[in-house]
Amino acid sequence: MAVKIVKPGLSTTVQDLGRPGYYHIGIPLSGGMDRLALKAANLLVGNKEGAAVLEAVFMGPELEFTEEVTVAVTGADLPPKVNGDPRPAWTSFKVKRGQTLSFDFLKKGARAYIAVSGGIDVPVVLGSRSTYTLGALGGFKGRKLDAGDKLPVGKGRGAKEGRTVPEKLRRTPGTPAELRMLPGLYWHRITKAAGKQFFEDVWKVAPEADRIGYRFKGGKPLEFEPREAPFGAGSDPSNIVDACYPYGSIQVPGGT
Repeated sequence: MAVKIVKPGLSTTVQDLGRPGYYHIGIPLSGGMDRLALKAANLLVGNKEGAAVLEAVFMGPELEFTEEVTVAVTGADLPPKVNGDPRPAWTSFKVKRGQTLSFDFLKKGARAYIAVSGGIDVPVVLGSRSTYTLGALGGFKGRKLDAGDKLPVGKGRGAKEGRTVPEKLRRTPGTPAELRMLPGLYWHRITKAAGKQFFEDVWKVAPEADRIGYRFKGGKPLEFEPREAPFGAGSDPSNIVDACYPYGSIQVPGGT
């Protein structure tokens, strides 16, 4: 059984819960960016929570099915349709052989997760089916999906139609989103006033954003504590000694 990609959407990839343990050789975790939504979609269709799904960004794909399956769509508010008829999100529903799953315009959020009973059965690479596009690794040929691609699907009976996550338990995008942050190793390089202002400002995601990183704009420029520039470090006040940084760290580039 296979899923045919009629239209790929803006950026649709195969993702699961990722491949931990390889960051020391330059291979990141990958996997679904909204892990709760990915797990929920899988459980709704009767899969194990870590099965491979499709992650669609901003615009949904158009998919044609060769066999009857159970499907669930979670995450961003990207309303699903079967042969043009609306279907509920965060709820399992059937798609029969020959029918097409498509999506209405995005209403809220960024990434939606499409789970199919049996899971997307692409090869396992370093313990995961997730796509790492920068390294052309995993997923479907290491890339986002294109029109005409055919995805194999694993065997699975699927859950009954109508299984749903109660609305009060759904984690949907907030406006604005609130991010938790802890001061890091070089927090002392900015003034106390700048540090306080940093937490109070509202920051917006700039157009330069992808799965690798986000550029933020809108906040006030940071003020740095005066210092004598170390030998060979340059005069920009944001310069620091090279150091390791964790996932999700916030960096201040030169001149900011």
